[in-house]
Amino acid sequence: MIFQVFSKREKYIFAIAIIFIAVTVPYIFIIEPGLKKWQDFHSEIRNKTAEMNRAAGLIEKKEIIILEYDNYSKSVKNIAGVLGDLENQAESCGIKTGNIIPGCEIEKGLYKECRIELQIEGEMDGIIEFLSGLAKFPNLAISKKINFKIISQNPPIFKGTIILSKIIIQ
Repeated sequence: MIFQVFSKREKYIFAIAIIFIAVTVPYIFIIEPGLKKWQDFHSEIRNKTAEMNRAAGLIEKKEIIILEYDNYSKSVKNIAGVLGDLENQAESCGIKTGNIIPGCEIEKGLYKECRIELQIEGEMDGIIEFLSGLAKFPNLAISKKINFKIISQNPPIFKGTIILSKIIIQ
């Protein structure tokens, strides 16, 4: 009935519009979301596969990683012990320490050398006692650089930076 009113050209345009709608609606609401979901799953599978490959590589290197961690933890314990000794030595000499910067350990055959920079403050007698105590056997530290300035005249108090090279026997 309604189609009888339309001309042949209008019927073709109407048919093309219906076909276009019949094709685009399923594409927009079914095919495109399905493709998007498939791409997301594919991307997730690629990411998980890459993550598993990295984990497998770490598992293969497990022994090396454990060995390096053990060496690092021993190094940290050595440095912590050295810093504790330095602070105790300074405290017994009546010297204030601050801004202690530990350096890395350098392997030198039978011993390790650890470089430490620290700022100290105190009277010259205490500083001399501190430095001489560092050079004796249990400490075995060598002063590489010493820089002081006087900050108070009465009593004479000096403040400065010392760079030490501490020897750690293995």
